[in-house]
Amino acid sequence: MPPIQAANELRFNLNSISEITISYDEEAVTFFQSDSDELVIREYMTENKSRYYADVKQDSRGIQINEGGKPFLKSNFTRYIEVYFPEEYRGNLTVTTTDGNIEFTDVSLDLNSLRVDSTAGTVQLDNASASVIHLSSTSGKMDLGNITGEQIRLDTTSGKFTCAKLAGNVAYTSTSGDIDVKSAVGSGSYRANNSGKIKVIYTDVTGNLAFFNKNGSIELTLPQDLEFEFEATTKNGSVSTSFQESISIDGRTTRGTVGNSPMVTVKTETNNGNIEVTQ
Repeated sequence: MPPIQAANELRFNLNSISEITISYDEEAVTFFQSDSDELVIREYMTENKSRYYADVKQDSRGIQINEGGKPFLKSNFTRYIEVYFPEEYRGNLTVTTTDGNIEFTDVSLDLNSLRVDSTAGTVQLDNASASVIHLSSTSGKMDLGNITGEQIRLDTTSGKFTCAKLAGNVAYTSTSGDIDVKSAVGSGSYRANNSGKIKVIYTDVTGNLAFFNKNGSIELTLPQDLEFEFEATTKNGSVSTSFQESISIDGRTTRGTVGNSPMVTVKTETNNGNIEVTQ
């Protein structure tokens, strides 16, 4: 294979720009913190031809960067992308790939909205804050660090989400993927419609929590001082808690009140899976 080389550089002044979209197919897209207030895109290729350069559309408010062409026989063609992202940008950012990896480990994002869509690649996102966050993966992996948002939507078909810290109102939906959150703050709804594992540790709960897993387990850890209304339902599984003295069993449903002044509800449900809730 020919050596990969720097082929194309794009620079954008972001004055008045509130929307940035970056979309590639099989290419790895790596973000770096820019040392200027410009957005810089650098494309590296094994074959340097202008028709392979990014397709750019820009107006007064937005920039859209789409991958350029490729050789008909692309087995010997490789391309990867470097994005130098200004720390001062506070608008909307959308990044999508099909099979390529997306890496944000060198940047800290503070945006109005962030959307990242990956089909089969790996997404690494260390530190991101936005009013609205939407992260989706079909069969890839989302490796997340500190994620903070007012509204956080996580979608996967058969991919895997891992997160060090998740803060906000979470809406998680999967078909057969797994989620593992080491520390969560806020409220949320977690739903696995076919199979997979849901494991979440909450250190602070500010609103209601709901968990459903059709054919998998739910492992939930709650703050020790949380007072709440509890309900757990399973058809073919067991329910275990660390507050057995506060609950009662009625057929397939376990319910109870933990504490004297519950302010939130915690509901868990499986068809074929075990439920474990501890404080």
